[in-house]
Amino acid sequence: MKLWLKVSLIAIILVALATSVCSLIMLLHSGKSNLDLAINNTLSDQQVRAASWQNAMDNEIDDEYSATAQRSLARYLIDKFADENTVLICGDDFIYNCTYVNPLEYLPLDSQQPFDASREQQYTVQEIDGNSIMISGSRIQIKETTYLLYVVDDISSVYSRIEDMAHQFALINLAVILLAGAVIILLVRLVMRPISTLKQNTGLIAHGVYDKRINIKEQDEIGELAGDFNSMAAAVQAHVSALREEADRRTMLMSALTHELKTPMTAISGNAQTLLRTKMDEAEREDALIHIDKECNRIERLSQKLMQLIVLREHGGLELKSQHVEGLLQVVKDACAQQIRQRGLTIKIENNMDSLSMDEDLLSSLLINLIDNAGKASKLGDIIEVIADDKTIFVKDHGKGISQEELSKITQPFYMVDKSRAKKAGGIGLGLALAEEIANLHGARLEFQSEVGKGTTAKVVFENEE
Repeated sequence: MKLWLKVSLIAIILVALATSVCSLIMLLHSGKSNLDLAINNTLSDQQVRAASWQNAMDNEIDDEYSATAQRSLARYLIDKFADENTVLICGDDFIYNCTYVNPLEYLPLDSQQPFDASREQQYTVQEIDGNSIMISGSRIQIKETTYLLYVVDDISSVYSRIEDMAHQFALINLAVILLAGAVIILLVRLVMRPISTLKQNTGLIAHGVYDKRINIKEQDEIGELAGDFNSMAAAVQAHVSALREEADRRTMLMSALTHELKTPMTAISGNAQTLLRTKMDEAEREDALIHIDKECNRIERLSQKLMQLIVLREHGGLELKSQHVEGLLQVVKDACAQQIRQRGLTIKIENNMDSLSMDEDLLSSLLINLIDNAGKASKLGDIIEVIADDKTIFVKDHGKGISQEELSKITQPFYMVDKSRAKKAGGIGLGLALAEEIANLHGARLEFQSEVGKGTTAKVVFENEE
């Protein structure tokens, strides 16, 4: 069952109980008032008739009246004060009775008891022949004779009015409950509309939509809940975005690992083939084996460094050490020698810097990437220049160059300017993305200048170096 329906039903039940109790109290009070009024009127009528008849008898009768004369006088006088509801009895003699009721059966007054005028009047209400009959009576002492004067009144109309009032109250009560129920449902739906909005948005989050926010202006608990929900959604979105970025970064770096292994593997393969296919003296073989061992060690170190890049990004950077730039450039030159020879190119190194705070393995990987890209863009016989000067390392080629439109995109992961040429060369568009990552960890930035047909200059600018 929906929450709004539960709340509405509870409210309607409470309203029904309240209106029913109020209606019942009002009905009981009104019915009692009407009944008391009818009883009091009948008692007053009986009292007035009894007093009037008694006074008339006291004024007319004397000791010389016989029993027959006294009865005739009583009959004569009661005709003056009685109506069709009056009954006058003396002993077993019904002197006057125009009703169909024998009041002695329902309200016997004991004429043998001592007379007390203040307590003589009595009444009863009986159900007779389907009618509610009120019988009120009292004893009247005239000389030595006791008379019983009754008033028999049909008060069925009073009960009918009470029953009619009950029906009216029931109809009014039902109308109030129906109207209140409709208003309650409307108001509850209106008040709980923000909860439906909350539910819809939680469903969106459950289906992966994290950028949805709730606009609820009410300054109440629901508004506070909406604010908490928006904060939660923002936190979830930020967390999911961070996870996605981290997953993309890890994927990129894992792919970059494969990319970075190409250069040392080329050197290892070239030296291995030379050992297999070329006659060499002992010194040359030893030199080739030393180069293979050196590249294998570099592969091991490089793979570990690349795998650690993920963790280093999360913990604030690398542990950098001040090292000579001359040694860095020599490592880069040796690593690229095999590829440079295979492509028919020449690499020219110029160093005007003393030292840098660096991780030599990763920074050499960055420069090797730049040289590799320069080699891909160059033609047979070109020179690739590597210059270290004024807190900047330049890698310059004289190849095809890059358009200004493409230049801003080249560090994006998997982006390749010349896709057909890169595919033939085995590229996957991660080299410069990795290079920028390594530069950032060294507190440096990558800059590119290029002109189509004249070549490209890549700069690694170390801003924090003194």
